[in-house]
Amino acid sequence: MAFHITQGSPNPLVLEPGANASFTIEVKVDAGSVGAGETIRVKLPDGLVFPPTGQISYISGGSVEILPVESLEDGGRLVRFKAKAIGTVLDGFYSVNVQALPTATGDRTAPDGLTIGATTTAQLSFRIGPPPPVEHKVHGTVDANRNVLSGDGFIVRPGLEGVHRIVFTKPFASPPTVLATLRKGGERGAVSVETVTASLFDVRTATNGAWTPLGFSFIAIGLTAPNP
Repeated sequence: MAFHITQGSPNPLVLEPGANASFTIEVKVDAGSVGAGETIRVKLPDGLVFPPTGQISYISGGSVEILPVESLEDGGRLVRFKAKAIGTVLDGFYSVNVQALPTATGDRTAPDGLTIGATTTAQLSFRIGPPPPVEHKVHGTVDANRNVLSGDGFIVRPGLEGVHRIVFTKPFASPPTVLATLRKGGERGAVSVETVTASLFDVRTATNGAWTPLGFSFIAIGLTAPNP
């Protein structure tokens, strides 16, 4: 019989400097079963600690059981607790609180971060830094007089003849992809997207070869910082 212990998903866990989060641990054996009482040791990488108010939970079948901390050492970087009964199937998992120090950044790994039994160890991985950007979409319809007919997340500013400047109320992380189509204007109507930045873009419209304000619809797709 051999133990198997792993860090659950997401792996690595991403958290901001100074932030609290929790990570999961999965444990099983390759044959038979083991009764409760095996010690699980969690050795956190440099820059992370088990917070003073942290908890260790066992979650199984929709129920949550708070487990006592057996020992806490090395300024909170090393914590031990007793495992529940272990079988060949993952009937439950452990959730452990963790806190990133305010000055910690980058990838942090402990090759022997998880230990159970005499010889079974596994890696713990974390990434400390700003949260990753998320997909952001802004779309709307504007008439020839630059009135917003539908959509939100933007305002319209006047420009040169035939130019409509769309300013995002929440900027993108980098210039988005922008598509625009005319609402009307005849067969010779034309629309072009120009001067795309993370915070705005210009739409130039024309009809019969002359720059003319026309109504249009647009969609801008890109990445932005997640909501706080």
